[in-house]
Order: sequence, then structure tokens, then C-alpha cells
Amino acid sequence: MRSFAFVFSLLLFSLASPIIENAEAQTVTAAVDLTCTTPYPSGAVDVDVYPGATLTGYSICTVSNPTVHNEKISIQVQADGLAVAAPGSITLPPGGEEEFQVVVRAEARMTMSARTLTTTAQVTEINSVPPPNVAESTVNQIINIKQFSMLSVELVEANVEVYTGEKVTLEYKVYNQGNWMDKFLFDADIDQANELGYNLIWPAVSAEIESMTAPYKMRINLEAPLDGSDWEVNSDGVKYLQTSFSVTVTSEFSCRHEGACNNYVVQQFVTFYHNETVVEDDSNLLTSASDNQMLIYGGGGAGVIILLMLVLSLKKKRK
Repeated sequence: MRSFAFVFSLLLFSLASPIIENAEAQTVTAAVDLTCTTPYPSGAVDVDVYPGATLTGYSICTVSNPTVHNEKISIQVQADGLAVAAPGSITLPPGGEEEFQVVVRAEARMTMSARTLTTTAQVTEINSVPPPNVAESTVNQIINIKQFSMLSVELVEANVEVYTGEKVTLEYKVYNQGNWMDKFLFDADIDQANELGYNLIWPAVSAEIESMTAPYKMRINLEAPLDGSDWEVNSDGVKYLQTSFSVTVTSEFSCRHEGACNNYVVQQFVTFYHNETVVEDDSNLLTSASDNQMLIYGGGGAGVIILLMLVLSLKKKRK
């Protein structure tokens, strides 16, 4: 009888350990894994904001359930003030995973900047009940609001009139309509200027201009030809030469980063007139000088005659 009781006790003890292990195995614990990558070479979520762009960028995320339970997982996204689109929640079976996109949307012409994109996956239900623990996974990424170039140029005076030998300053207003500071390069048609005998000189060949600010005043000094005696004569009898030259402003940023140089070209019209006032002044000067000499000579002759008359008069009185 005692032997039977001892064997029965050993049997109960041997059964007790599996029961305890099974109970521990059935403990419900939530867990979730999240990974996110971007398709852009920069590694950030790039967003183009130039006029006509889609204004969107996206990240590709994968959420997975490493447990042996069914899980409902909420997806929460913050994009540092930008609009976002992503699934609100995803339900996964044990060991399951699902891919989804997080899309961000910017505003047109938004200033170039870097912002933070935060995506969080959190278990809200496990086997249809709230989980006993907090289980979440977060990924932080960078949103890159990309720079773009845009510019315009305004002629202060589209048509100018210049006389031979004169020097004038031409002015142009350069506007940076891009979304960040840019360096602009200035150029003009020098070959034509050299061919026709006038000079173009730049006080500055480039300038850095802030985005969307007051225009930069670009200046070109124009030196007219010294002689126009062989030019055509207009209806007023004045010799003249009509010409034009192109002025080009180029965004340096576009040449380096946009694959093609973005430039703006305006046409400056110039009419040169032959200045004959110098010749006329010389002629007048010579005429005036001749007249003065005549007066001098005339005055001198009259004095001699008067002197002779006085001498003769004195001689008569003495006789």
C-alpha cells in the first residue's frame, strides 16, 4: 500500500512540470517590427515643389508581427507640418507582414528645407483584446524639400539713344523666383559690340540673390563708338546706327544640379547718333578768331590814320 502511494506521488510530480510550462507558454505578449526605406538616391524623402511638380514624395514601410497571435496594429505618421497619407491600421496573422506607403505632400514653391518624418506602428489588439503590454516600433526619416531655380529679367529702358563718344549705364532688374538663394551669372553679346565698335563693361559679372526679395540691379556700362561719319543719314539729316544686343542671366544652381542651365535672355535696343557738335564748335571758333583778328587789325589801322592827321595838323599850325 505504501509502495502504491509513493508511486502515485511520483506520477503527480512528473505531471506538474509540463502543466506549469504550458501555462507559461500561453502567456500573451504583444510585439511589432517596423522598417522604412525611400526610393530616392539621397536616402531622404525628396519632394519637388517647382511650378507644375507633383509636390509629393513617399517612403516604403514594412510592418511585421513576430508573435504567434493575431495583432491589430495602428499606423501613426507625423510629417513636420506637411500633409500625409498612410493606412490607419493593419491586421496581421502570427508571423505575418505587410508593406505600405507613407506619402507626404508639400505646397507649391515652398522654401527649400529639411523636415522630419516619423512613422510609428503600435499594437492595439492581440487576439481581439487590448494587449497587456505596450508594443510599438518607430522609424524617423528626413523629408527633403528640394531647391529649384527660376528667374526673370526686366529692362529698365528697352530702347536707348547714345551719341558718339558718350558713355552711359544700362540697368536691368534681376528677380530670383526660385525657393532659395541662388548665384546668377551675367553675360552679353560682346562679339557684335566689338564688330560695331562699341564697348560693354560689367561692374559685376555675377551676384547672389535671395529668394523672392527685391530685384538685384544689374548694370552694364556702354561706351559708344568715337566716330559715326560713315553711318546712314536719317530723315532729319543725322547720321545714325541702329543695333541691338542680347543680355543673358543664368542660374548657377541650375547648371550644377538640374541637368541644364536655366537662363533668361532680354534684347537691348540701341540707336547711336553721330555727334557733329565738335566739328561745328571748331568751325565757330575759327570764325570767331578771324573776326577778332580783323577787329584788331581794323582798330590798329584807324589809330595810325588818326595819328598822321594829328601830326599834319600840328605842322600847319607851326607854319
